[in-house]
Amino acid sequence: MRLYVDTADGHAITQAAATGFVFGVTTNPTLLRRATLRRTDLAPLVRTAVHAGLHEIHLQVFSDDATAMMADARALYALDPRHVVVKIPATAEGFQAAHALRGEMPITITAVFTVRQALLAGIVGARYAAVYLGRLHDSGEDAVAVLQGMMAAVRAQQMDVRLLVASVRAAMEVEMLAQLGIPAATLPPAILFALPDSAGTAEALDAFREDTGHL
Repeated sequence: MRLYVDTADGHAITQAAATGFVFGVTTNPTLLRRATLRRTDLAPLVRTAVHAGLHEIHLQVFSDDATAMMADARALYALDPRHVVVKIPATAEGFQAAHALRGEMPITITAVFTVRQALLAGIVGARYAAVYLGRLHDSGEDAVAVLQGMMAAVRAQQMDVRLLVASVRAAMEVEMLAQLGIPAATLPPAILFALPDSAGTAEALDAFREDTGHL
């Protein structure tokens, strides 16, 4: 399972890379705004992630129509063709742009909510389909059933697209995703950094420390 940190904060990216269990970073315009970054700040952000040792940096297009999305995608990919994966939304225009770009760069179709959108991501040649777990819950959907349906459809059709689950709101959800066979998930820093925590481990370490003092 590949784990990503969902942030546009350079310090959090560096910290995430240092954990040893983070594969890459995912961003979007909302995260850029929260970090008070602009488009012109993306190049140094990419350099920060690469220097920290992360393998993929997912950057999202800013436009809505297919032609402008393609221009955005090419500009983003040019920042670092070895590491950048371009995110394109799961709209009709987005699928059109992704299909046109399939031979040029790796694509993540983002904001995926239905099995058919995951199938379309595979059909247009995307590497990932980013599914919003928390927002599925908010909409009243059975999120687990939707994810199972997506996984079953992708496997039945023998597609190469990987589900990348976003909008994860609790560390325990990572365990559920792993058990479902989800190949990738992106987590906000607070949840990502809490993954190693366990009350049982903390208690065991306290006992080890006390015993060590008697050795």
